[in-house]
Amino acid sequence: MLRLFCPCGAPTVKTLLSISAVIVLLALVFFRLHSESGLMELEQCRTAIGEAKSWTVESTNQPESPNLVTITTRNKISCPEDYEYLSRSRTPDDLMTEQSTIYTNGVTYVENVDGKWEKSATADDPQTPKQCGKGPSLVQSTVVNAIFELPRRRAASIVKGQLQSIEGARCQEWHVEYGNEWPQMPPYTVCIDTKTHLPRRITYTPSGATYEFKGWNSTTVQPPAL
Repeated sequence: MLRLFCPCGAPTVKTLLSISAVIVLLALVFFRLHSESGLMELEQCRTAIGEAKSWTVESTNQPESPNLVTITTRNKISCPEDYEYLSRSRTPDDLMTEQSTIYTNGVTYVENVDGKWEKSATADDPQTPKQCGKGPSLVQSTVVNAIFELPRRRAASIVKGQLQSIEGARCQEWHVEYGNEWPQMPPYTVCIDTKTHLPRRITYTPSGATYEFKGWNSTTVQPPAL
């Protein structure tokens, strides 16, 4: 009786290598497309913040130890030069101190220890005009900087995260890692509004420090009641 032998048995080493090569190639293509889409989103974010005329940045630094001080800040910018800076600290025994400065219409106001406002001879903050037309300094040092740093670092990555909802607005998370190349930079996650492409939140991975962005193009700085 004539018997037929099927050549399709166990895959050869050559076949396995070919399959592995295809898998690696597809993974590289996927990673590159993923990275390019992330960088494209960062580019759109840079354009959006460059066109912004005002914004508010709030942060709360929660200490790792209950014996340390909790610091809360709120910075308002209204281009071309008005600003309001607030810094509030709370000790473990609930002792609170606050410092606040307002500059608007060419006049600087400072809040004294009694909580009263008075005019000050201090000049305006030279850093505020540097942000107008470029966006908040924090976004410049993270999002904008990543556009230049990620492509040149071999171990760097930008990975798409979860879709979040912040104050009714949807934003897409992007996790940015710079690798161990010099200069070393901390990883962070930025959540970018899916409609406006403006950042809504930046969180540093190691420390957990979080910065909230709000009041885009609607923040105003008003003089205090003296």
